[in-house]
Amino acid sequence: MRPRSLAPALVLALVAGLQAGPVHAAEPAAVTVATAQPAATAPASAAGTSADPAPAPAWKPTLKIGGYVQGEFDGGARGDTRFPASDRFFVRRARVTFSGAVLPHLLYRIQADFAGGLGSASTIKGAMTDGYVEWTQFAHAHVRVGQFKAPFGYEWLVAATQIVTAERTLVTDRLSLNRQIGAQVLGAFAQGRLGYRAGIFNGNGRNTTANDNGKFMYVVRGTAIPWRAPHGTLLQVGADAYWSTDTALSMPKDFGLDSTPGTPAADSLFTGKRVGVGADGHFESGAWRMDAEFLRVRFQQQNGVVQPDVVARGWYLSPGAFVYRRLVQVVGRYETFRPDEAIAGNQTKTWLAGVNYYARGTNAKLAVDYLWVDAPGDPGEHSKVLAQIQVVF
Repeated sequence: MRPRSLAPALVLALVAGLQAGPVHAAEPAAVTVATAQPAATAPASAAGTSADPAPAPAWKPTLKIGGYVQGEFDGGARGDTRFPASDRFFVRRARVTFSGAVLPHLLYRIQADFAGGLGSASTIKGAMTDGYVEWTQFAHAHVRVGQFKAPFGYEWLVAATQIVTAERTLVTDRLSLNRQIGAQVLGAFAQGRLGYRAGIFNGNGRNTTANDNGKFMYVVRGTAIPWRAPHGTLLQVGADAYWSTDTALSMPKDFGLDSTPGTPAADSLFTGKRVGVGADGHFESGAWRMDAEFLRVRFQQQNGVVQPDVVARGWYLSPGAFVYRRLVQVVGRYETFRPDEAIAGNQTKTWLAGVNYYARGTNAKLAVDYLWVDAPGDPGEHSKVLAQIQVVF
């Protein structure tokens, strides 16, 4: 084509470009953490042909690093037995997590906490919270081995970053099993409507590699979703149980357990059999939610002296609702806990009213709770305030 014949085409292209407006650079996509994927297949060599089989993809292990920090203020009355008597600021949790996959169906998780917990501590040392591997070949039967949460108690299994109050209930803290070392099988059926967990553990708590008597603790939990509707409406119910035989196991002082009843003071060591049962329900619909749970544990002491069983129980009911978009949420809760139902006057009752502000979902959250606590031996002061700021990274 002659140069002169190109002029009309260039003019038309320039006019079309001006009408379309300026071209903007593409916005960068949101940063996501890639899951483990096979590496790209290497290109065929020059000598290869289309009939040659493709080389097997190489698996690339993945690593994700995250964590969260929770700073807390505790003021007012002492409240229940978990709290010290004085007002204070403290770091509730400071955790770092490493997780990923080394094979397509072999996952791992390691988490450490560098905070002192809820009680008073003069020195803070890092300690492992989670450390396990999980085989996920079959959706109906994952296998997890290591240290992790024992599946007893609905509230206990909810992550600390996801609970709607600054602290869990007293009954959950006293009657759940914390983290344990052992093995667990877990899975789901019927499109997630049915779920189960079954585990065997040493029964001596976290970061304790010894087994006190060579016997194991057995824990089972089942869940069902009988009702699920569009827009996030669902009703979930659950039940769990455990049984264990223990020797000189350290327990909270609330229960009054004593391995040497001949001495003046109780040593809070438990030797014998314990059996726990629980039931729970969770409902959510739109901005509304409701949680309820009941836990009961029987301690059968075997210390050479005939003693009555110690039966501890408690329950809670907790409604909540978002009142402004998904930014501001109000919550309420009533809970009751009896460390020994045979003893009159040892019941702790707590009423809670709280508000949560989600600046960026649970990644940046402020929780403020007012508690009115009626505890045994309470000198008359009942009001308590907890305020917690949370950052997840």
